[in-house]
Amino acid sequence: MIVIPVCEAEGGQNHVSRTRSQYRLVGLSAASSAAGSAPPSSVVRRVTVADRDRLAVLLLDAYRGTIDDEGEGDDEARMAIDEYFARMEWKHSVVLEQDDRLVAMSFVVFVAGCYYIDPVATIASSKGRGHGPTVVLASLRSLAGDGVQEVGAVITDGNTPSERLFTGLGFVPVGSWS
Repeated sequence: MIVIPVCEAEGGQNHVSRTRSQYRLVGLSAASSAAGSAPPSSVVRRVTVADRDRLAVLLLDAYRGTIDDEGEGDDEARMAIDEYFARMEWKHSVVLEQDDRLVAMSFVVFVAGCYYIDPVATIASSKGRGHGPTVVLASLRSLAGDGVQEVGAVITDGNTPSERLFTGLGFVPVGSWS
């Protein structure tokens, strides 16, 4: 499911068939010093517009067969990336590139006065290798470098890998996302 966080304060509606919960991390500087670096032969770098099509492929591959898979195709994935690009905080959004492939991403969006990390995605063949924490920590370090003290994440309920990732980094659930 490709969903961009939308706050009711902005007048938006989040048309989601599943429930999602919001997580928060306060005191960002402490989390930003946690370990987590790119594996050998990999580089963590900022997202660029030229990454668009490869990001769409990454997103589809990461969601395929998971709780967030709603059968989207290439066109829907490219449209989702375009929507993220329109709202994304480019300075804080990163990808992990390995052997000329994008294997993980962490986008930061700013919604109703709050920074959110959403989405985080890792291609299926690289899941469980620490790439998710690597890109999230890179985004957190970037945000902390700008003095941001609080950041959120919105996770589909039942997405256990994402729940583990964020709670392992110190995020706490604060309620359902509406």
